[in-house]
Amino acid sequence: MNVEQFCNLLKDELKEQSTVTPETNFKELENYGSLSAVLVMQLVEDHFGVKINPRGFRSITTVNELVEAIGREKFD
Repeated sequence: MNVEQFCNLLKDELKEQSTVTPETNFKELENYGSLSAVLVMQLVEDHFGVKINPRGFRSITTVNELVEAIGREKFD
């Protein structure tokens, strides 16, 4: 999976209408809510086998920061 595909996966998971890019602050998206954090962390674990610490997740705001937390080596 590349970063663009991951952006689209996040967009679908969050049922977002607007475009999601690596620079997108996904926590400011219209459909992002309290349950969304759990959905995003589960998505990362399911697709990449990486568990993100919930406390660490609080400081992640952009898709690029999320990619860094997952590990760039996991992307094509």
